[in-house]
Amino acid sequence: FGSKDLGVDVIATGHNLDDVLQTFVINVLSGDTNKIGWMDPDTSSNKTRRIIPFCEIYENEIVFYAFVNEIPFQSEQCPHMNEGIRTEIREFLNSLEIKHSGIKNNMYKSIMRISTLVKDSNYKQRKICSKCGSECTGNICSVCSMLVNLKRD
Repeated sequence: FGSKDLGVDVIATGHNLDDVLQTFVINVLSGDTNKIGWMDPDTSSNKTRRIIPFCEIYENEIVFYAFVNEIPFQSEQCPHMNEGIRTEIREFLNSLEIKHSGIKNNMYKSIMRISTLVKDSNYKQRKICSKCGSECTGNICSVCSMLVNLKRD
């Protein structure tokens, strides 16, 4: 099943500002500049859209809000959190933010501008998801792939 099969018009992810920045840096450092073009929210109208409502909100602000308002949340860290380059990038960006308040917001704005430019220049490399018609890099977009995996479980 894909998002169209389920009658889904919009997919909202829980990614926050810190997630977006870390992913951008990982893509740059791994040389995967094509993925940068996919960071710009899809605003086309004839397919399932992906939105990231928390993309401009710091991770610690989301946690604080949930804590203060007694909203249940996963408080245990992922056992793999301190593995891989993402942890080093997270720590680096957090230290920059401490020394230079607002640098994460500035970086986000720059990433969105860069993403739009890369998205436009990579247009020929895009494919269409066989399940929902959204643009993707493979035969099935990541949203439909996730829905297929959820249906299996």
